[in-house]
Amino acid sequence: MRAKTACAMLVLGTALLGAHPGPARAQTAQALAGEDAYGTLLRRAGMSRARGAAGAPVTVYEVADFQCPFCAEFANETFERIDSAYIRPGTVQWVFVNLPLTMHMNAFQAAEAALCAGGVGDKFWKMHQRLYRSQAEWTGAADPHALFLRYAREAGVPGPAYSACVRSERVWPVILRDATYAAAAHIEGTPTYIIGTEVVAVGAKTFEEWKPILDKAVQDAATKKKP
Repeated sequence: MRAKTACAMLVLGTALLGAHPGPARAQTAQALAGEDAYGTLLRRAGMSRARGAAGAPVTVYEVADFQCPFCAEFANETFERIDSAYIRPGTVQWVFVNLPLTMHMNAFQAAEAALCAGGVGDKFWKMHQRLYRSQAEWTGAADPHALFLRYAREAGVPGPAYSACVRSERVWPVILRDATYAAAAHIEGTPTYIIGTEVVAVGAKTFEEWKPILDKAVQDAATKKKP
């Protein structure tokens, strides 16, 4: 078995984490008077990255790259068990934070594809699953747009709306905000996982490695909630 490790290392040092790029921040656009269609799409795209109950006692931020093989390993081998045991029961909310690395030529387009699927069709997580499961198909493509469009349609995303989102670069602000957050937090590799202001894991951990991390986070949240 190959060693579990991070996909890439970024020479960024260490620092305290800043404000999270989570759904709570994305909701601020909703309160603006006269939100236009573009604002609505951006808000929906930002919100779509969150999986699980908004009121969950624990929120995990996964900083990842769709072209990173270790991110794919986690998504394909571990995430479903976490989803079943912690996210769907309402114990944990999971927020995907995009960090498309420059060494991966199609990572930015993949992030855009997932966010457009979320923004126009509320299908971010279906696209997330497809991108990771089919990573070998698109990772070396000279132009993966046709593949991504097919994935989106097969996920139930309206093709014309999806294409317009990609063509107009509508979700770039979400990707850039995510990447800025990761840089400010001095993330050193993908995937990296954050709870609160603490990096709790780096690399493709197994469910058995994740279970004590999440159980402790849930227990700590319950302790803090007590009067």
